[in-house]
Amino acid sequence: MKPLWRTLIILTAIAGAIITAILIFQRTNQPSIALTEEWTATQVVDGDSITVGQTDGSQMSVELCGIDAPEVKQGEVLPAMTW
Repeated sequence: MKPLWRTLIILTAIAGAIITAILIFQRTNQPSIALTEEWTATQVVDGDSITVGQTDGSQMSVELCGIDAPEVKQGEVLPAMTW
């Protein structure tokens, strides 16, 4: 039979892991920024990056997911064409 102190250490570690998991879940389970705040596009940086801002003057750079567009820093960028 294992000593009592070993069992207490194991139970304390398990309880600590459970409490940590609960605290992490509560912090990451916040509503999306898109649902709580209104942002306006203030600048188009390139084909997949924009700068957005709020009325209080705060700004954030956003890179769109799933858009394959050349970056400005890649060199030659062809002019836009009408399709």
